[in-house]
Amino acid sequence: MASMASAAGVASAANSGGKSQIDALNWWTSGSEAKSMHVLKQMLADEGVEMNNDAVSGGGGANARTVLKSRIQSHRTPGMAQVMPPAIDQWCQTGLIGSLDKVAEAGNWDKKLAPRVAEGVKCDGKYAAVPFNIHRVNWLWVNKSLMREAGVDIPRSWPDFVDALKQLKQAGITPIAGGGNTWQVATEFDAVVATVGDAEFYRKALVELDQRALASDKMVKAFKRLRTLKQYTDPDAAGLSWNHNTGLVVRGEAAMQIMGDWAKGEIINDGKTPGKEIACVTMPGNDNAYIYNNDTFVAFKVDAKAKRRGQAVFANTVMSPKFQRRFNKAKGSIPVREKTSLKGFDQCAKKSAKLYQKAKKADALVPTMSQDQAEIGAVKGAIFDVIAKFYNTDKMSAEAAVEALASRVKQAEQMSSLSAG
Repeated sequence: MASMASAAGVASAANSGGKSQIDALNWWTSGSEAKSMHVLKQMLADEGVEMNNDAVSGGGGANARTVLKSRIQSHRTPGMAQVMPPAIDQWCQTGLIGSLDKVAEAGNWDKKLAPRVAEGVKCDGKYAAVPFNIHRVNWLWVNKSLMREAGVDIPRSWPDFVDALKQLKQAGITPIAGGGNTWQVATEFDAVVATVGDAEFYRKALVELDQRALASDKMVKAFKRLRTLKQYTDPDAAGLSWNHNTGLVVRGEAAMQIMGDWAKGEIINDGKTPGKEIACVTMPGNDNAYIYNNDTFVAFKVDAKAKRRGQAVFANTVMSPKFQRRFNKAKGSIPVREKTSLKGFDQCAKKSAKLYQKAKKADALVPTMSQDQAEIGAVKGAIFDVIAKFYNTDKMSAEAAVEALASRVKQAEQMSSLSAG
């Protein structure tokens, strides 16, 4: 009770002295994402804070990151900006990061966040960002009625998955909606890597960048499986957005999509219920890994008192149980605040929460490469380049892709080290 009172005190103090305002730079532009940010905008308005939802589309966040750097250089720094945890360390070194430590202390964040999450949103040991959610990346979304009509069972293992792809194609049904751009292909690759090894292999290869794992036979197998996926993906997918592809599954124009649970927001937006009409299945072969990312917003240093008040209320509101429930139900994720009630959440959210807790106990939680949770900058760019070349060049062998992957990652690490020095 004391922590609730102190948190309320922070919010009250933050709102004193007139109306506050905050710019929130982000890359959430799909229908469900915009709806999720509207939840925040409304709740902040109730607290006397006017939020400008400054959403920048395109590039899986790359365009927003470019805009962020441009605005800082032109002295138009946003109060809050969507920055994934690995990049927080880089921004921390610039001295441009603000502090949310007072809000975090009053709100007892150390007790309300998992240790891995809490560590990821700190700068020099102090809270600099507020986490919104936990997304699971390695989901397979399946149109159940379309599968029934084709007489195909929902797959649970990799061999079953390949058999289902073949049967669907023979029935004249597009098996997989996806592959619209490199970001989507990389999301599929995330899930595929976990099908050839356990969470530890994924961690070694795509988080720790272990050269032996990157150049292993298991990685060759992963690239071969990625090529299998391409054979059953809509051939006209180039340039199509991830949410457009989710719509294809919802409307029965494609059977399945490999995508994170932000797809749930689009499913709900289209009037369907995740877990009912559209099944949520662990990517076949991924039983031992929970690939995750959590969206975070960093507080940058600002001069205006109204903006600093806005930052405090922004962070306090995001960590409130009310916001965690409302936002994550709209976004498709699960609450990052520990022990938040999931009453009223869909079946897939409850399933995700159980799998998350199970993975925590088994040390099978792994941060996603494709969504900026594990790798950023030159290293991520090198991985994406190899994936894109392999996916778009049918004559490139899986062995050649693995050789290129290990080499390019090593070179990117060396160049990053030189830049840092």
